[in-house]
Amino acid sequence: MKKILVICLLLTSCARTKLNRVEDALRPVKGNMRPITRDSLGADSFFATLKKHIEVMKQSKLVRDPMVFGKKLISKADYIAALEKIPESKENYLAYINEHFDVMEVYGRNQWGDVLATGYYEPLLNGSRTKTERFSAPLYKAPEDLITVDLKLFESMFKRYDFPAQLTGKLKGKTLVPYFDRKEIDIDKKLEGKNLELAWVDPAEAFFLHIQGSGVVRFENDEELHVGYDAQNGHPYQAIGKLLHHVIPKDEMSTQKIKAYLKTLTKEQQQDLLNKNPSYVFFKKLEGEAITYAGMEVSEGRTIATDNVFFPKGALAYLDIEEPQFENKMAEVPSQWIKVPRLVFDQDTGGAIKGGDRVDLYFGKGDEAFQKAGVMKRMGKLYYLVPKQ
Repeated sequence: MKKILVICLLLTSCARTKLNRVEDALRPVKGNMRPITRDSLGADSFFATLKKHIEVMKQSKLVRDPMVFGKKLISKADYIAALEKIPESKENYLAYINEHFDVMEVYGRNQWGDVLATGYYEPLLNGSRTKTERFSAPLYKAPEDLITVDLKLFESMFKRYDFPAQLTGKLKGKTLVPYFDRKEIDIDKKLEGKNLELAWVDPAEAFFLHIQGSGVVRFENDEELHVGYDAQNGHPYQAIGKLLHHVIPKDEMSTQKIKAYLKTLTKEQQQDLLNKNPSYVFFKKLEGEAITYAGMEVSEGRTIATDNVFFPKGALAYLDIEEPQFENKMAEVPSQWIKVPRLVFDQDTGGAIKGGDRVDLYFGKGDEAFQKAGVMKRMGKLYYLVPKQ
Protein backbone atom coordinates (compact mmCIF):
# COMPACT_ATOMS: atom_id res chain seq x y z
CA MET A 1 0.00 0.00 0.00
CA LYS A 2 2.84 2.39 0.89
CA LYS A 3 4.55 1.62 -2.42
CA ILE A 4 1.41 2.58 -4.35
CA LEU A 5 1.14 5.81 -2.35
CA VAL A 6 4.78 6.70 -3.05
CA ILE A 7 4.35 6.02 -6.78
CA CYS A 8 1.22 8.20 -6.89
CA LEU A 9 3.04 11.03 -5.14
CA LEU A 10 5.95 10.75 -7.54
CA LEU A 11 3.66 10.82 -10.55
CA THR A 12 1.82 13.82 -9.18
CA SER A 13 5.02 15.71 -8.48
CA CYS A 14 6.28 15.04 -12.01
CA ALA A 15 3.14 16.41 -13.66
CA ARG A 16 3.66 19.80 -15.34
CA THR A 17 1.68 22.46 -13.51
CA LYS A 18 -0.61 24.74 -15.48
CA LEU A 19 0.89 28.05 -16.59
CA ASN A 20 -0.79 30.87 -14.67
CA ARG A 21 1.64 33.80 -14.70
CA VAL A 22 3.01 35.78 -17.63
CA GLU A 23 6.37 35.93 -15.86
CA ASP A 24 6.67 32.15 -16.17
CA ALA A 25 5.71 31.91 -19.85
CA LEU A 26 9.25 32.30 -21.23
CA ARG A 27 12.79 31.81 -20.02
CA PRO A 28 16.24 32.11 -21.65
CA VAL A 29 17.51 28.87 -23.18
CA LYS A 30 20.25 27.29 -21.09
CA GLY A 31 23.91 27.53 -21.99
CA ASN A 32 25.02 28.66 -25.44
CA MET A 33 22.24 26.84 -27.29
CA ARG A 34 21.49 28.38 -30.69
CA PRO A 35 18.56 26.51 -32.21
CA ILE A 36 18.15 28.81 -35.25
CA THR A 37 20.00 26.78 -37.85
CA ARG A 38 17.69 26.78 -40.88
CA ASP A 39 14.84 28.78 -42.37
CA SER A 40 13.13 26.28 -44.66
CA LEU A 41 10.96 28.93 -46.40
CA GLY A 42 13.94 30.99 -47.56
CA ALA A 43 15.14 34.59 -47.36
CA ASP A 44 12.74 36.13 -49.90
CA SER A 45 9.69 34.93 -47.99
CA PHE A 46 11.14 36.07 -44.67
CA PHE A 47 12.10 39.59 -45.73
CA ALA A 48 8.81 40.19 -47.56
CA THR A 49 6.93 39.26 -44.39
CA LEU A 50 9.32 41.21 -42.16
CA LYS A 51 8.78 44.42 -44.16
CA LYS A 52 4.98 44.19 -43.95
CA HIS A 53 5.17 43.21 -40.30
CA ILE A 54 7.22 46.23 -39.27
CA GLU A 55 5.02 48.68 -41.17
CA VAL A 56 1.87 47.57 -39.38
CA MET A 57 3.57 47.00 -36.03
CA LYS A 58 4.39 50.72 -35.80
CA GLN A 59 0.68 51.62 -35.87
CA SER A 60 -0.87 48.59 -34.17
CA LYS A 61 -2.43 49.32 -30.79
CA LEU A 62 -2.66 45.59 -30.12
CA VAL A 63 1.12 45.26 -29.92
CA ARG A 64 1.59 46.08 -26.27
CA ASP A 65 4.19 48.52 -25.05
CA PRO A 66 6.35 47.36 -23.40
CA MET A 67 6.44 43.90 -24.94
CA VAL A 68 6.56 41.19 -22.28
CA PHE A 69 8.84 38.16 -22.65
CA GLY A 70 8.42 36.33 -19.36
CA LYS A 71 10.36 38.40 -16.83
CA LYS A 72 11.95 40.48 -19.57
CA LEU A 73 10.42 43.76 -20.81
CA ILE A 74 11.42 45.64 -23.95
CA SER A 75 9.85 48.75 -25.39
CA LYS A 76 7.95 48.42 -28.63
CA ALA A 77 10.19 51.07 -30.24
CA ASP A 78 13.37 49.19 -29.30
CA TYR A 79 11.97 45.92 -30.64
CA ILE A 80 10.99 47.52 -33.95
CA ALA A 81 14.45 49.11 -34.22
CA ALA A 82 16.04 45.70 -33.73
CA LEU A 83 13.87 44.15 -36.45
CA GLU A 84 14.73 46.99 -38.85
CA LYS A 85 18.45 46.17 -38.56
CA ILE A 86 18.08 42.53 -39.70
CA PRO A 87 17.99 43.34 -43.48
CA GLU A 88 21.44 44.93 -43.17
CA SER A 89 22.85 41.37 -43.13
CA LYS A 90 20.48 39.86 -45.67
CA GLU A 91 22.94 37.27 -46.97
CA ASN A 92 23.64 35.98 -43.45
CA TYR A 93 20.42 36.86 -41.67
CA LEU A 94 20.31 33.69 -39.55
CA ALA A 95 23.84 34.29 -38.26
CA TYR A 96 22.95 37.93 -37.58
CA ILE A 97 19.84 36.95 -35.58
CA ASN A 98 21.81 34.38 -33.58
CA GLU A 99 24.42 37.02 -32.74
CA HIS A 100 22.12 39.94 -31.88
CA PHE A 101 19.07 38.24 -30.35
CA ASP A 102 18.67 36.24 -27.17
CA VAL A 103 16.66 33.04 -27.51
CA MET A 104 13.86 32.30 -25.06
CA GLU A 105 11.92 29.06 -24.85
CA VAL A 106 8.21 28.78 -24.08
CA TYR A 107 6.83 27.14 -20.95
CA GLY A 108 5.91 24.05 -22.94
CA ARG A 109 3.78 20.97 -22.50
CA ASN A 110 5.93 18.25 -20.92
CA GLN A 111 9.08 20.33 -20.74
CA TRP A 112 10.35 23.79 -21.69
CA GLY A 113 10.12 24.53 -25.41
CA ASP A 114 7.61 21.80 -26.28
CA VAL A 115 4.43 22.92 -28.09
CA LEU A 116 1.51 21.18 -29.72
CA ALA A 117 1.39 22.69 -33.22
CA THR A 118 -1.86 22.77 -35.16
CA GLY A 119 -2.75 24.59 -38.38
CA TYR A 120 -5.32 26.98 -39.78
CA TYR A 121 -6.09 28.22 -43.28
CA GLU A 122 -8.35 30.55 -45.25
CA PRO A 123 -11.27 28.56 -46.70
CA LEU A 124 -13.07 29.28 -49.97
CA LEU A 125 -16.76 28.45 -49.67
CA ASN A 126 -19.85 28.88 -51.79
CA GLY A 127 -22.65 31.11 -50.56
CA SER A 128 -25.56 33.42 -51.31
CA ARG A 129 -26.48 37.02 -50.58
CA THR A 130 -29.91 35.81 -49.48
CA LYS A 131 -31.08 32.84 -47.42
CA THR A 132 -31.76 29.63 -49.36
CA GLU A 133 -32.43 26.03 -48.39
CA ARG A 134 -28.79 25.13 -49.04
CA PHE A 135 -27.26 28.34 -47.69
CA SER A 136 -29.22 28.80 -44.49
CA ALA A 137 -26.57 29.99 -42.02
CA PRO A 138 -25.80 33.72 -41.84
CA LEU A 139 -22.36 35.21 -41.37
CA TYR A 140 -23.08 38.05 -38.97
CA LYS A 141 -21.42 41.40 -38.44
CA ALA A 142 -20.67 42.30 -34.83
CA PRO A 143 -23.88 43.45 -33.08
CA GLU A 144 -23.96 46.98 -31.65
CA ASP A 145 -24.86 45.70 -28.17
CA LEU A 146 -21.73 43.51 -27.94
CA ILE A 147 -19.43 44.93 -25.25
CA THR A 148 -15.81 43.95 -24.59
CA VAL A 149 -14.11 44.87 -21.33
CA ASP A 150 -10.28 44.91 -21.24
CA LEU A 151 -9.60 43.52 -17.77
CA LYS A 152 -5.91 44.34 -18.01
CA LEU A 153 -6.93 47.92 -17.25
CA PHE A 154 -8.11 46.76 -13.83
CA GLU A 155 -5.34 44.26 -13.07
CA SER A 156 -3.34 46.53 -10.76
CA MET A 157 -6.39 46.94 -8.52
CA PHE A 158 -6.80 43.20 -7.92
CA LYS A 159 -3.33 41.65 -7.96
CA ARG A 160 -4.29 38.65 -5.86
CA TYR A 161 -6.65 37.40 -8.58
CA ASP A 162 -5.79 35.63 -11.81
CA PHE A 163 -7.36 37.81 -14.48
CA PRO A 164 -8.43 36.71 -17.97
CA ALA A 165 -7.50 39.13 -20.76
CA GLN A 166 -11.05 40.35 -21.33
CA LEU A 167 -14.76 39.77 -20.83
CA THR A 168 -17.40 40.03 -23.52
CA GLY A 169 -21.12 40.41 -22.96
CA LYS A 170 -24.07 42.79 -23.20
CA LEU A 171 -25.82 45.15 -20.85
CA LYS A 172 -28.99 44.12 -19.06
CA GLY A 173 -30.00 47.31 -17.37
CA LYS A 174 -26.69 48.45 -15.88
CA THR A 175 -25.29 44.93 -15.44
CA LEU A 176 -22.91 43.20 -17.88
CA VAL A 177 -24.23 39.70 -18.60
CA PRO A 178 -22.99 36.93 -20.96
CA TYR A 179 -23.78 37.40 -24.64
CA PHE A 180 -25.94 34.95 -26.59
CA ASP A 181 -24.33 31.54 -27.18
CA ARG A 182 -24.37 29.55 -30.43
CA LYS A 183 -27.72 27.89 -29.72
CA GLU A 184 -29.40 31.18 -28.91
CA ILE A 185 -28.05 32.73 -32.11
CA ASP A 186 -28.57 29.80 -34.51
CA ILE A 187 -31.69 28.15 -33.09
CA ASP A 188 -33.46 30.87 -31.10
CA LYS A 189 -32.64 33.49 -33.77
CA LYS A 190 -31.73 36.18 -31.23
CA LEU A 191 -30.00 38.30 -33.89
CA GLU A 192 -32.55 37.87 -36.66
CA GLY A 193 -34.00 41.08 -38.09
CA LYS A 194 -31.08 43.29 -37.02
CA ASN A 195 -29.63 43.62 -40.55
CA LEU A 196 -26.33 42.01 -39.56
CA GLU A 197 -26.05 39.42 -42.36
CA LEU A 198 -22.99 39.69 -44.60
CA ALA A 199 -23.74 36.47 -46.53
CA TRP A 200 -25.46 33.09 -46.20
CA VAL A 201 -23.54 29.80 -46.34
CA ASP A 202 -23.90 26.11 -45.47
CA PRO A 203 -24.26 25.67 -41.65
CA ALA A 204 -21.32 23.27 -41.31
CA GLU A 205 -19.10 25.49 -43.48
CA ALA A 206 -20.09 28.48 -41.34
CA PHE A 207 -19.04 26.58 -38.22
CA PHE A 208 -15.57 25.83 -39.59
CA LEU A 209 -15.22 29.39 -40.87
CA HIS A 210 -15.74 30.52 -37.25
CA ILE A 211 -12.80 28.32 -36.27
CA GLN A 212 -10.51 29.61 -39.04
CA GLY A 213 -11.47 33.26 -38.47
CA SER A 214 -11.40 34.40 -42.11
CA GLY A 215 -12.32 33.19 -45.57
CA VAL A 216 -13.74 33.95 -49.00
CA VAL A 217 -17.39 33.49 -49.92
CA ARG A 218 -18.02 32.96 -53.64
CA PHE A 219 -21.49 33.76 -54.99
CA GLU A 220 -23.23 32.26 -58.03
CA ASN A 221 -22.20 35.17 -60.28
CA ASP A 222 -18.53 34.48 -59.33
CA GLU A 223 -18.32 37.61 -57.19
CA GLU A 224 -16.33 37.09 -54.01
CA LEU A 225 -16.64 38.47 -50.51
CA HIS A 226 -13.60 38.41 -48.22
CA VAL A 227 -14.55 38.23 -44.56
CA GLY A 228 -12.37 38.34 -41.46
CA TYR A 229 -12.65 38.04 -37.71
CA ASP A 230 -14.18 41.08 -36.02
CA ALA A 231 -15.40 39.92 -32.60
CA GLN A 232 -16.43 36.89 -30.56
CA ASN A 233 -19.35 36.33 -28.19
CA GLY A 234 -17.16 35.69 -25.16
CA HIS A 235 -18.10 32.04 -24.62
CA PRO A 236 -15.24 29.52 -24.35
CA TYR A 237 -14.33 27.48 -27.40
CA GLN A 238 -15.23 23.78 -27.14
CA ALA A 239 -13.71 21.38 -29.68
CA ILE A 240 -16.46 19.09 -31.00
CA GLY A 241 -13.84 16.54 -32.03
CA LYS A 242 -13.53 15.55 -28.37
CA LEU A 243 -17.16 14.43 -28.50
CA LEU A 244 -16.61 12.17 -31.51
CA HIS A 245 -14.06 9.65 -30.22
CA HIS A 246 -16.78 6.99 -30.37
CA VAL A 247 -16.96 7.36 -34.17
CA ILE A 248 -13.49 8.72 -35.04
CA PRO A 249 -10.43 7.24 -33.28
CA LYS A 250 -8.43 9.88 -31.45
CA ASP A 251 -5.28 9.26 -33.48
CA GLU A 252 -7.27 9.68 -36.73
CA MET A 253 -9.10 12.86 -35.73
CA SER A 254 -8.92 15.62 -38.34
CA THR A 255 -11.06 18.38 -39.80
CA GLN A 256 -11.59 16.22 -42.88
CA LYS A 257 -12.95 13.33 -40.78
CA ILE A 258 -15.23 15.62 -38.75
CA LYS A 259 -16.66 17.20 -41.92
CA ALA A 260 -17.30 13.77 -43.43
CA TYR A 261 -19.10 12.64 -40.27
CA LEU A 262 -21.30 15.75 -40.18
CA LYS A 263 -22.54 14.90 -43.67
CA THR A 264 -23.97 11.63 -42.33
CA LEU A 265 -26.23 13.47 -39.84
CA THR A 266 -29.62 15.05 -40.29
CA LYS A 267 -29.76 18.86 -40.10
CA GLU A 268 -31.15 18.65 -36.58
CA GLN A 269 -28.47 16.19 -35.40
CA GLN A 270 -25.76 18.29 -37.02
CA GLN A 271 -26.94 21.49 -35.34
CA ASP A 272 -27.23 19.76 -31.95
CA LEU A 273 -23.58 18.75 -32.25
CA LEU A 274 -22.43 22.20 -33.40
CA ASN A 275 -24.25 23.78 -30.45
CA LYS A 276 -21.87 21.94 -28.11
CA ASN A 277 -19.42 24.71 -28.98
CA PRO A 278 -21.07 27.87 -27.56
CA SER A 279 -18.37 30.15 -29.02
CA TYR A 280 -19.58 32.30 -31.91
CA VAL A 281 -17.54 34.57 -34.21
CA PHE A 282 -18.67 37.79 -35.90
CA PHE A 283 -17.10 38.93 -39.17
CA LYS A 284 -16.31 42.08 -41.11
CA LYS A 285 -15.85 42.69 -44.81
CA LEU A 286 -12.21 42.80 -45.90
CA GLU A 287 -10.80 44.68 -48.88
CA GLY A 288 -7.62 42.60 -49.10
CA GLU A 289 -5.93 39.69 -47.36
CA ALA A 290 -7.17 38.32 -44.05
CA ILE A 291 -6.07 40.43 -41.09
CA THR A 292 -4.54 38.96 -37.95
CA TYR A 293 -5.43 39.90 -34.38
CA ALA A 294 -2.49 42.33 -34.23
CA GLY A 295 -3.48 44.01 -37.51
CA MET A 296 -0.98 42.48 -39.94
CA GLU A 297 -2.04 40.59 -43.05
CA VAL A 298 -1.61 36.84 -42.69
CA SER A 299 1.52 35.42 -44.30
CA GLU A 300 1.54 31.83 -45.50
CA GLY A 301 3.83 29.68 -43.39
CA ARG A 302 5.03 32.67 -41.34
CA THR A 303 2.05 33.77 -39.23
CA ILE A 304 1.45 32.00 -35.94
CA ALA A 305 -1.32 32.30 -33.36
CA THR A 306 -0.62 31.92 -29.65
CA ASP A 307 -2.32 32.79 -26.38
CA ASN A 308 -2.09 36.59 -26.20
CA VAL A 309 -2.35 36.45 -22.40
CA PHE A 310 1.12 34.90 -22.16
CA PHE A 311 2.97 35.67 -25.39
CA PRO A 312 3.72 39.04 -27.06
CA LYS A 313 2.02 39.95 -30.31
CA GLY A 314 4.46 41.41 -32.81
CA ALA A 315 7.39 39.23 -31.71
CA LEU A 316 9.74 37.35 -34.00
CA ALA A 317 9.96 33.65 -33.14
CA TYR A 318 11.42 30.39 -34.38
CA LEU A 319 9.18 27.35 -34.90
CA ASP A 320 10.84 23.96 -35.29
CA ILE A 321 8.16 21.55 -36.54
CA GLU A 322 7.28 18.83 -39.02
CA GLU A 323 4.69 19.32 -41.79
CA PRO A 324 2.51 16.67 -43.44
CA GLN A 325 3.17 15.54 -47.01
CA PHE A 326 0.56 13.76 -49.16
CA GLU A 327 0.75 11.41 -52.12
CA ASN A 328 -1.96 13.34 -53.98
CA LYS A 329 -4.52 16.16 -53.57
CA MET A 330 -7.30 13.75 -52.54
CA ALA A 331 -5.38 11.98 -49.77
CA GLU A 332 -6.68 12.47 -46.23
CA VAL A 333 -3.77 10.76 -44.48
CA PRO A 334 -0.18 12.07 -44.82
CA SER A 335 2.33 9.77 -46.51
CA GLN A 336 5.13 11.29 -44.42
CA TRP A 337 6.09 14.17 -42.14
CA ILE A 338 9.10 16.32 -43.01
CA LYS A 339 11.08 18.71 -40.80
CA VAL A 340 10.53 22.35 -41.83
CA PRO A 341 11.87 24.79 -39.20
CA ARG A 342 11.31 28.48 -39.95
CA LEU A 343 11.25 32.01 -38.58
CA VAL A 344 7.70 33.08 -37.77
CA PHE A 345 5.83 36.15 -36.52
CA ASP A 346 3.45 36.05 -33.57
CA GLN A 347 0.56 38.03 -35.03
CA ASP A 348 -2.60 36.11 -34.23
CA THR A 349 -4.61 34.41 -31.50
CA GLY A 350 -7.57 32.03 -31.35
CA GLY A 351 -10.28 30.63 -29.12
CA ALA A 352 -8.69 27.17 -29.06
CA ILE A 353 -5.11 28.40 -28.64
CA LYS A 354 -4.73 28.69 -24.88
CA GLY A 355 -1.85 28.17 -22.49
CA GLY A 356 1.91 28.02 -22.67
CA ASP A 357 2.14 24.96 -24.90
CA ARG A 358 0.05 25.75 -28.00
CA VAL A 359 0.75 27.30 -31.38
CA ASP A 360 -1.35 27.52 -34.55
CA LEU A 361 0.42 27.94 -37.91
CA TYR A 362 -1.25 29.65 -40.89
CA PHE A 363 -0.93 27.45 -44.00
CA GLY A 364 -2.52 29.76 -46.59
CA LYS A 365 -5.61 29.55 -48.81
CA GLY A 366 -7.55 26.85 -50.61
CA ASP A 367 -7.56 23.07 -50.83
CA GLU A 368 -3.85 22.38 -50.36
CA ALA A 369 -3.73 24.57 -47.26
CA PHE A 370 -6.85 22.82 -45.91
CA GLN A 371 -5.31 19.41 -46.59
CA LYS A 372 -2.31 20.28 -44.40
CA ALA A 373 -4.08 22.30 -41.73
CA GLY A 374 -6.81 19.69 -41.32
CA VAL A 375 -4.41 17.00 -40.10
CA MET A 376 -1.79 19.19 -38.44
CA LYS A 377 -1.36 18.08 -34.85
CA ARG A 378 2.31 17.61 -34.10
CA MET A 379 4.68 18.28 -31.23
CA GLY A 380 7.41 20.81 -31.98
CA LYS A 381 9.59 23.52 -30.44
CA LEU A 382 8.87 27.24 -30.16
CA TYR A 383 11.40 29.95 -29.27
CA TYR A 384 11.02 33.73 -29.02
CA LEU A 385 13.75 36.14 -30.10
CA VAL A 386 14.57 39.15 -27.92
CA PRO A 387 17.12 41.81 -28.92
CA LYS A 388 20.20 41.72 -26.73
CA GLN A 389 20.30 44.63 -24.30
